[in-house]
Parts: sequence; structure tokens; C-alpha cells
Amino acid sequence: MPRLLTSLFAVGVALTLAGCSSPEPAPTTSADPVPSVAASLIPTAPPANVVDVEPVNFAGEFGDYTFRVGDGPTWCTINVDRKNVICEQSEADALYSPIPVPASCEFSYGYQVQLFAETPTDGTKTADFVCSGGAYADPTNAATLNSGERVTLDGISCFVDGTAARCENAAHKYIVLGPKVWATGN
Repeated sequence: MPRLLTSLFAVGVALTLAGCSSPEPAPTTSADPVPSVAASLIPTAPPANVVDVEPVNFAGEFGDYTFRVGDGPTWCTINVDRKNVICEQSEADALYSPIPVPASCEFSYGYQVQLFAETPTDGTKTADFVCSGGAYADPTNAATLNSGERVTLDGISCFVDGTAARCENAAHKYIVLGPKVWATGN
């Protein structure tokens, strides 16, 4: 009998304490409105005196080209086999409002954005966020593309403005990512 009373008391205490805890914030969902960023933060064109940098400076071991974005926490990887670029940063570095997560995504969303050199034939958007379970590339040893510099490779051109990168294809579809800004243009 004492064991039963002790168990009931423990359950009662656990239920009482559970009622006292503060609720966790609800995650954003695709039904939530997509937040926007100030248009003034979105780089639209490289500076007139942009410096074109050789892609070989960013070559990785697997046919990809990764660069850190200025002095910021963002990095981008151009993959010549897939003919795309993915720009990314950790969730902790994003200073913009969270992007609503689509119901189909069970991982992180709003911290990796992808652009293809050409419109995909499988219905994938040319420029869009990626549902991701981890980093696409490791920027640890990547060289830096500084503000005012541009790299062009296989139909994709990226330039840095401050701590944000803007990458676009020949059809002027684009992605932008930095700690305070994101944008996609389809």
C-alpha cells in the first residue's frame, strides 16, 4: 500500500509541475504568412566597380565551389554537376523572422536557399528554400568572397554586398541570403 501511495503522489506532483511550465512557442507552418524583409536590404546589382574573382579560388574536392560571404555567417556553394548554388547559414545566425515550414518538411527550413542555372523540368522552383536536415557544405576552409566581389561559374553569378550574397542565373532568377535578409526571384 505505501508503494501505491508513493506512486500516486509522484504522478500528482508530475501533473502539477507540468501544468506550471510555460508553453513552448508554436512552430511556424506553411499556413502562416511568409514574413518579408525591407526591400532596401536586398542587393539588386553588383557595384559598378565589381571585382570578378576566379572560381578556382573556391574549388572544393568534389566539383563544388564554396565561398564565405564577406564578414558574415553565410556561405554559398556552386555545384557544377547539379548546375545550382545553395546559400546557407545556421539558424542561430538568422536575424529575420522565421520562414513558415511547409507540411512536407520535417527538418530545418528557411536557412538554405537554392538557385538552379536553368529551370528544372521536374517542377522544382528555380529559386526556393530547401528543407534540410543539416548543412549542405562545410565552410570551415572556404575562401571569402568579399563585399564588391563577384564569382561566375556555369551559368550562375554571385556577388557579395556587405554580409549578404546575391546569386542569379542567365534568366535573372535569383536568391539572396544574409543574416538580416533573404529573397527569391522566380
